[in-house]
Amino acid sequence: MQRISCNQCGTTVLAEKYSAQHTSVQWLDDAASACPRLQLENASALGGGKRGTTDRVCPALHATIDQAVRDGTLTVTRRAEPVPGRLA
Repeated sequence: MQRISCNQCGTTVLAEKYSAQHTSVQWLDDAASACPRLQLENASALGGGKRGTTDRVCPALHATIDQAVRDGTLTVTRRAEPVPGRLA
């Protein structure tokens, strides 16, 4: 995983890209308080009696990660899943 800082707010996460559709993000702090956008959404959701936003993805962070892939600063990792009954 590589450190990526959001182009919009500067929040830093660890990210890894496995395919165009699969992105893994590890927050270094609580997502709903580290990201201003998720913080606002979380406050709004909790005010309406809904669950928090920690399962959501910040669109600005997602765009930053996609841009890093296009720029070549974050490479797409080809992940190989183990095959049952076969040794690697």
